[in-house]
Amino acid sequence: MKVGIIGAGTMGQGIAKAFAQVDGYEVALCDIKQEWAEGGKAKIAKGYDRLVQKGKLTQEAVDAILAKITPGLKEDLCADCDLIVEAAFENMEVKKTTFSELDKIANTSSLSITEIGNGLTRPMIGMHFFNPADRMKLVEVIAGVNTPAETVDAIKKIAEEIGKTPVQVNEAAGFVVNRILVPSNEAWCKPSNGTSGAW
Repeated sequence: MKVGIIGAGTMGQGIAKAFAQVDGYEVALCDIKQEWAEGGKAKIAKGYDRLVQKGKLTQEAVDAILAKITPGLKEDLCADCDLIVEAAFENMEVKKTTFSELDKIANTSSLSITEIGNGLTRPMIGMHFFNPADRMKLVEVIAGVNTPAETVDAIKKIAEEIGKTPVQVNEAAGFVVNRILVPSNEAWCKPSNGTSGAW
């Protein structure tokens, strides 16, 4: 399966590693400039180099992983992708523009999956990784209003194939982990007896 990753920053790099480390996946690591995509792959290589020096991975294993990651531009690499994962800026207009462009090329976040996907001809679904994406096990799967059930099932299966634990959640502001933590943080940080500080 060929997976396109849009955004070669920290999250994009981690997601690329999560897929490239698993047999049967190849990755197109994309950004808006070729040098940014190449820089993302270089940072991945640097991270793996540290693991080789510590004896945690062999150079042969690292070379095999890196060979499955091709850096470049989405218009050059994404036309034949089976799955495209977006890891761009947390901005609705950026995301809508990105997916509109991908919709023409290819035969999230606290932002609305339904709104991002509005007007697209392909199914839209949220596949939220946690940082560091290559090591954290949880992946939230967020269906939009019109996301087909088979798309949800396919993404859950893919998440499991790359060693993740998919959790399906309803579309809402923020992620499920954030929604759990926010009330807890409010309880922990609430001042006691009118004084500043935490309980």
